[in-house]
Amino acid sequence: MHTTIRLIRTLTLTCLCFAAACLAGSATRLAADEPQWMWSTPEAATKAPAGRVFFRKTVDVPALESAQIEIACDNVYALFINNDRVGAGIDWQELDAYDITKSLRVGKNSIAILAENGGDGPAGLVIRLSLKPKTGETISHHSGKGWKFSPREVPGWREVAFEDSAWQPAVPLGTIGKTAPWGQIQRRERGSATPEFVRKERPEGIFQLLDGDRVVFLGDTLVERASRDDFWESILTARFPDRNITFRNLGWSGDTVGGDARAGFGTVEDGYQQLKSQVYFARPTVVFVGYGSASSFEGEAGLPKFEQGLNRLLDDLAVTKAEIVLLSPLRHEHQPKPLPDPAKHNRDLERYTAAIRTIAKSRGTHFVDLYSDLISTSMVAPGTALTDNGIHLNAKGYLKFASEFESRIGWSLPQVDLVLTARGKVTKDVGVNVGSIDANASGLRFTVSNSRLPTSSMGIGQPPRLKITELPEGNWVLSSGGQPLVTKTSGEWARGVELTNGPGFDRFETLRSTIREKNQLYFHRWRPQNETYLFGFRKNEQGQNGKEIPMFDPLVEKLEKQIADLRRPTEDVLELRRVE
Repeated sequence: MHTTIRLIRTLTLTCLCFAAACLAGSATRLAADEPQWMWSTPEAATKAPAGRVFFRKTVDVPALESAQIEIACDNVYALFINNDRVGAGIDWQELDAYDITKSLRVGKNSIAILAENGGDGPAGLVIRLSLKPKTGETISHHSGKGWKFSPREVPGWREVAFEDSAWQPAVPLGTIGKTAPWGQIQRRERGSATPEFVRKERPEGIFQLLDGDRVVFLGDTLVERASRDDFWESILTARFPDRNITFRNLGWSGDTVGGDARAGFGTVEDGYQQLKSQVYFARPTVVFVGYGSASSFEGEAGLPKFEQGLNRLLDDLAVTKAEIVLLSPLRHEHQPKPLPDPAKHNRDLERYTAAIRTIAKSRGTHFVDLYSDLISTSMVAPGTALTDNGIHLNAKGYLKFASEFESRIGWSLPQVDLVLTARGKVTKDVGVNVGSIDANASGLRFTVSNSRLPTSSMGIGQPPRLKITELPEGNWVLSSGGQPLVTKTSGEWARGVELTNGPGFDRFETLRSTIREKNQLYFHRWRPQNETYLFGFRKNEQGQNGKEIPMFDPLVEKLEKQIADLRRPTEDVLELRRVE
């Protein structure tokens, strides 16, 4: 009897152990079918070195009905499919979901991720790739087994044909949703993935802005404060009236190439990641980069750090495929005491300018020298200063900066030169189109449209010049819409008169004020005043209001439509009559 009972117990325990083993095996297979957090070292779930790790996998893709990839990274990722950058993220608490159906092609495809750990804390990357063929079952390629990594960036690593046999297997850290320190993460729909960055082919020779360009101004105080009066953006907009060009000012006062000023309550590296994400979000085709002023206060000893940081920034900007234009810092203006003598600081600024010029040359990048001559070497006379404190430009300084920028980048200054006879014959028309002309005994009535808006009322560029010959002696007034513009003698009209007011000038001022309004709205879009409460560590208090920030987008878009209309010159009717 006892023998029978022991046998039953033994069989029961054996069955239970077998069932448990089956369940465990099933759970193991289930876990294996789920995406794994992965990195380059097994300790990464608790601590990993700051820096980048490059991951890749080649997948065979059949004819597809649909395809989706979900991805999250602690701290930052950039996702490439067949060498096209199709997404990026900076929040490991959100699993970004992209529809990548159109990004894939039948056959072999490359999935490559640049992942970066911002500090020396935990680091991990998780991916769920789901392919739904036109026939057959869904195919999964999740993070973990089958992925490879390299601690260094190797040319061509994002390409399908790249030879990655020397790369190491990625290290699984645990299943998504069950692995500390990440736990459960939210899913965020990012829509259809398309290449974020497209390189625009540019003509040889002098740099030009092209139709469809998205221009980012990136830099320190010089760049940020340029949006106060917006002479700079306004002249660039007016110069190309036939081209749709958008501008985004991402300047930050006191910033460096390392993004120091953007760190907020985080680390300097957090600030740099913010800088990159802000630029990437704008999807630029052109980036004007203006750094060096703040860093110059570290003197000659800080120059190697600046050079290293600028090269790192340019490497990261290269991902955008944008044309880069490097700007030098300004000279320190010599103002009377109690402000200090700027001689020593200017020697440092000159060193930083030379370093930027050298880096630009080595990379084949455009360089604009703002240090030489824009700010005088002499002590300024009262009332002539171009800066508030020797360093930061005032309105007069930004006006001069804008007026000289075109020539310093290598562009010829636009000129409008019109010569008429009193009988209505056109003998010269440079930069202007002349329409109907009515000449009679009392004077002239004619229509004109300039090739671009005149800006010379602000002291920018050359003023339009109008010359009218063979007029009878006397005083003659030029009017537009019944409003007198200028009165000169017949002799003065015969020698030529520079025009400084009129409908075109008024239109430029309306354009400039609209650009200022647009930039103020965009500033609140990308840099909200209560960012800590909306998106930072206090978002549990007011984070629900973060949904309002994208509401700036349609407001910006509305003003950009107005800007597109305002930048085009109109046809104006001018009348010349003798003053009785």
